[in-house]
Amino acid sequence: MFGTDNKDKPEHIIASYIFNITKFISWPPRAFNFSVSPFIIGIYKNNAFGTPLSITLREKKIQNRDWKVELFNDAKEIRTCHLVFFSDIHASETESVISTFKHKPILTLAYNINNFCQNGGMINIVGEIPNLGFEVNKHSLEFVGLEISAELLNLATIV
Repeated sequence: MFGTDNKDKPEHIIASYIFNITKFISWPPRAFNFSVSPFIIGIYKNNAFGTPLSITLREKKIQNRDWKVELFNDAKEIRTCHLVFFSDIHASETESVISTFKHKPILTLAYNINNFCQNGGMINIVGEIPNLGFEVNKHSLEFVGLEISAELLNLATIV
């Protein structure tokens, strides 16, 4: 189904971070329509991470659920995601996108977007490989009912 890709490429490393971050977040039951609903990861505009994410997640579950990756080019299309990933876009655009679903239990996660957490985003993976870190906006997570583990918070810069 997938070719042999170099798992040392930045996209594969970030895809692993995305998967591992989901292990440290708890979604409220209202985030899922049914007990068998899949975990939906939305990628906003930049599909460079779609294939690496699918390869990383192959034969894995997220939150004990099957998963699905969807590409969104317009914020209005984002309705039933559990995580939306942003990269390579301007911080002001992320702020307007996030505002369209800011009351829903959707984890907003970015890679190296300036002021992402200050503009309402939840987790921003920052730095350059291999020296990556996290910024976390705890208030944004709590506002929509997402819980973050103390283990991840201990690794993060709180903004």
